[in-house]
Amino acid sequence: MASEKTIPTWKQFNRPWYEKLGLSIWGYIKNVGLMIWNVIKRIPFAIWGLLCAIGRGFEGLWFRFVKGDWRTKISYLIMGFGCFTRSAGQLVKGFLLLAVEALYVVYMVLLGGPQIAMFGTLGTKKEGMDLATGEPIPGDNSLAILIFSVMTIIITIFFIYMWVKNTKIAYNTQKRVEEGKPLSNLKQQLNYVLNDGYHITVLALPIFGILLITVLPLVCNILIAFTNYGYKNGITHYPPQELFTWKGFSAFGDVFGQSYGSIIWSVLGWTLIWAVFATFTNFFFGMFLAMMINKKSIKMKAFWRTCFIIVIAVPDFVTLLMMNQFFSYNPYFNLTGPFNQILSSWFGIKFKSAGGIDWFGGYTGKAMNARIMVIVVNLWRGMPFTMLATSGILMNIPEELYESSRIDGAGPVRRFVSITFPYIMFVMAPQLITTFTGNINNFNVIYFLTGGGPDKNVDGSVIGATDLLVTWLYALTIERQHPEYNYGAVLGIFMFIITSFFALIVFNSSKSNTQEDTFK
Repeated sequence: MASEKTIPTWKQFNRPWYEKLGLSIWGYIKNVGLMIWNVIKRIPFAIWGLLCAIGRGFEGLWFRFVKGDWRTKISYLIMGFGCFTRSAGQLVKGFLLLAVEALYVVYMVLLGGPQIAMFGTLGTKKEGMDLATGEPIPGDNSLAILIFSVMTIIITIFFIYMWVKNTKIAYNTQKRVEEGKPLSNLKQQLNYVLNDGYHITVLALPIFGILLITVLPLVCNILIAFTNYGYKNGITHYPPQELFTWKGFSAFGDVFGQSYGSIIWSVLGWTLIWAVFATFTNFFFGMFLAMMINKKSIKMKAFWRTCFIIVIAVPDFVTLLMMNQFFSYNPYFNLTGPFNQILSSWFGIKFKSAGGIDWFGGYTGKAMNARIMVIVVNLWRGMPFTMLATSGILMNIPEELYESSRIDGAGPVRRFVSITFPYIMFVMAPQLITTFTGNINNFNVIYFLTGGGPDKNVDGSVIGATDLLVTWLYALTIERQHPEYNYGAVLGIFMFIITSFFALIVFNSSKSNTQEDTFK
């Protein structure tokens, strides 16, 4: 008699933890490699697709010009002509298109044209003074030329889009007239703007703000990396008194080679170490704190959560400055912070040096002290965020999963490894990646606790032991007597590439993205 088939139990679906860890790491590396390869493979197709789209655009322009009547053809020169000359109901639409063209022409004549004409040189005439009269002689401002040139390019791209749209509107209006179909009137156009096209109406202002506040500074920052805007070999290039010009990739060569090549990789290494510890200490300690508070045996859960939420309510810089003073140390004036005093007075600890322990290493130059302390303080201020997010997840894990695991003999550790932790990771992976990339650019913690030190500005050193790429960028562009804006722009591009890698590639390889509709 054949034996009955047994149904696999809950235990049999689970591999040993070390096998699961190894498979997860290998799968992660494999997914990231495949994603990078897929991106590389798509580049030629993307370029070809762009060229084809441009070709189709020119083909459409030529087709509409050839097939269009005289009103449509004139619309290629006078925007809106094909609308306001056909129907009274099309007057407002036509004159709005004409206004776009008129404003663009006025802008180019008065501001955009003269600025973009100097884009290739970024100015040739320095600011000076008339020796006879003592009056200042205005010169070219390289930074203003760069900003207005980029703005002009963005405005021109928008104008080209509206011009092509105008040709389509003119041709479609012509076709409706030829087919005897009625043209829309002002009321129908307003109805479209407030109903079917409402998304365009609402998003127009935010998109303008994004272009002005985000895209424009970003493009200018990238372009500054290819100039000599800064200080080098005793020569300054600060507008408007001085001019700067294009220098190609020389700033990249200085940052990664001649000037800072010996230190940038050490700063990058500490930045990544900091980001890993700052992210995962907050994550794991916050998760275990939430699990402790959510245990059924714990009383006054709301009270304990409130105690940690208060940390979130206090502004970051207040908490960090307070911690800076709390752990302060100054052996020269026999001044010490409250924590050293507590250790000495309350616990009777005898210190080898006057004043206690130099927690941030500012006087003793102990870099390890400072690095450990910034991670510990960041744990205090970041742990409550993870606690709150994890608490909501724990409350929504199906109790049936735990009941079935208990029946199969799983202990607390096994339930955590196989149920609780995978469930939390599935939901928290996007936030974990966001936190990691945010910590790469975490300016506040380092600046307010250590200022980048210790060992900063000692023997001419431009960076300290706790400087991240972002605080080093700040030092190069703000704190130095002779700012090096082009080097700062290079660092900005470098940081953008690093954070983009983790934010895009790592997220796309996570289960939160690949299995967003299910949990396994």
